[in-house]
Amino acid sequence: MKEIKEIIEIGIKLDELTCEVYSNFAKRDDFDPQLVAMWARMAEWKKVHIKHWKKISKTFVYKNILKRKPAELATIVKQLKNIQAELVEFLRRLRKKKVSQSEAVSQTVLNEFCLISDIFLEIFYSYGKTLEDPSADVVTDCKAHMEYMAGTLQPYLRLNPLFSALKKSMGEMEHTHNFLVLNYGKKKKAAG
Repeated sequence: MKEIKEIIEIGIKLDELTCEVYSNFAKRDDFDPQLVAMWARMAEWKKVHIKHWKKISKTFVYKNILKRKPAELATIVKQLKNIQAELVEFLRRLRKKKVSQSEAVSQTVLNEFCLISDIFLEIFYSYGKTLEDPSADVVTDCKAHMEYMAGTLQPYLRLNPLFSALKKSMGEMEHTHNFLVLNYGKKKKAAG
């Protein structure tokens, strides 16, 4: 499916752009040290994540576990392209002028919303099942970084509606992952 190849390519680009954004934030001496440390860690994680994406782009065979129709995949591609365009625009603005810490915090949440999407979870889950090293579970790694990020950002997002949206999305991520494990994981094979 050409849409899956395109989704994977967009995933690579989104993580490359996000890595650049986080690296930029991590260099700011006018931001709280706790946030700077988080952005430095997130930038390093994105570098590792990009390597996963590149392996996925070379070896991944899409199994369509969630039974998506081609029209759904085409819609997802359009949505991801819009997210990518917004991120490119933010980066362009970031290169020209400094952004406030509050804006950087909000952008961080926005950057990670696409990571939580069902299509990326499905790809990461399927790819993770092909790895010989179970400690390289991409979904578990994503969830751990999202929890770390949410915990670090919580004091800065008290009045920001993005935080409740992030927590809700993280709950949906957990639900989708559990669904994949229960219906397509080892438990399903053992029961069958």
